[in-house]
Amino acid sequence: MNQLGMLLACFGSVFNVLTDCSRKKILDRHYDAVLVGFWCKIAALGFYAVALAVLLLMGIFPQLPPVGAALHLSPTTAFVIYLLVNALLEGTAILLNYKALQVSPLSFCVPFMALTPVFLLPIGKFFLHEQISPGMIVGVLLVVTGSLVINRQLVANGWLEPAKAIFREKGSRYMLIVAMLLACTAAIDKWFVTSGGDTEMSVRVLRSFSLSLGKSMMLALFFGLLAWWRLSRRKEVENQAPREDVGWTAVWGDVPGWVVLAGLFEGTVLILQLVAVQLTVAAIVISIKRSGILLACVLGWFLFKERGITDRVIGSFVMIAGVAVFFLTKPNAQGVCLIGLNGAIGVALLTLAGLWMALHLTRDWNKPSTS
Repeated sequence: MNQLGMLLACFGSVFNVLTDCSRKKILDRHYDAVLVGFWCKIAALGFYAVALAVLLLMGIFPQLPPVGAALHLSPTTAFVIYLLVNALLEGTAILLNYKALQVSPLSFCVPFMALTPVFLLPIGKFFLHEQISPGMIVGVLLVVTGSLVINRQLVANGWLEPAKAIFREKGSRYMLIVAMLLACTAAIDKWFVTSGGDTEMSVRVLRSFSLSLGKSMMLALFFGLLAWWRLSRRKEVENQAPREDVGWTAVWGDVPGWVVLAGLFEGTVLILQLVAVQLTVAAIVISIKRSGILLACVLGWFLFKERGITDRVIGSFVMIAGVAVFFLTKPNAQGVCLIGLNGAIGVALLTLAGLWMALHLTRDWNKPSTS
């Protein structure tokens, strides 16, 4: 089960990067981020509706975990409360993610999502009662180091400039908040979907499908109401009907293919993640999911013609090494890690040696990055 969970998380990592690429293709057309969020969720709901129809025709009905028993509530009531909390947290995270993709290159934004396991560490400890090993701290430090390397050219202006740039750059600042919010939603998802205890794989998948469908419906409502409010305010301010390029259906007339792909990839990622967290530790699932940051750098260079990404690639390698250490030193249910503290330190030293060599070899590659 643990190996299957990790495999599903790997597929989720790839689809997650493809989701961001599809979203950025839409957002680069300068559409309202709220409206893009609404239509992406509607597209995802379309695929869920087809899947639901197939299940019903086969006589299979979605299920909910019996989480309400612990809260002295019915499963339906507990599910509604869960959806409301999730819509607030995840809706805000998605909106900030869209904003970041609009103001910063893909290869600059996505690497900061590797900080999600950093925030998930204390949340998993106190909320999910997951164990923390010293080696996991080493992994966290590598992730933080990689995030600083992304801005290493600013060292010429002072040693603290790379750290300051993370908070000064609007895109990275947004992504820090996104990473923190998604760490909270990952922990809530894990708690909710595993409340029924161990069960058959088919039941796990049906529960994940129910949660995915409910989350998409609630987020579509969240973005739909927000988009309606924003368009209404624009109409009042301009004292006229909204321009055609900011109307409800403008995005469908311009880039319908990317909207459909964004919805398909988004829906796939959600189901894969919800099934995976039932089979292995939430922090491991999110760590693997964030290991796709290097693919994001490559696609940023290939699809969006982003240049000057040397530091982002180097920083991404370091962050991936940190995620790997985090994963390898995470204790299982029996408290056993794949590698101990000495192994984590060894990987960290090799990574830092490689980092120093890469920085030395590219010290004169001061190409400006695409903004």
